[in-house]
Amino acid sequence: MRIIGILAGVTALAGSLASEPAGAVELVGPQDLKANWLDGRTVSTTGPRGGASTFAFAADGKVTRAGGRAGSATEGTWRVDDEGFCMKLGQARRESCYLAIKADDGSLKVVRRQGAAFVWRR
Repeated sequence: MRIIGILAGVTALAGSLASEPAGAVELVGPQDLKANWLDGRTVSTTGPRGGASTFAFAADGKVTRAGGRAGSATEGTWRVDDEGFCMKLGQARRESCYLAIKADDGSLKVVRRQGAAFVWRR
């Protein structure tokens, strides 16, 4: 089951990177994510359909999302795992896990292991 989820994420990632020049991106490991993105910073996101929101990641594993469809803040938790990171927001029954790809412009393409990519910027 875990391999199927990772393969789905890689397939979604390949589709989202089709417009990127060859060699322009690299997988961001969990420790790099933790040290440089999930360390108390706030990041802005743009979803695959153009929706915008922000995520404030606290070093203690808490996260707050502002914006999005509901327009109000949603709290949750985050953690790193072997391939990237996972988070659970609001009333979700389970967490969602993500892979992160670094682009030449410094942004990340964050791909739900079973879904479409979001673009993060600091």
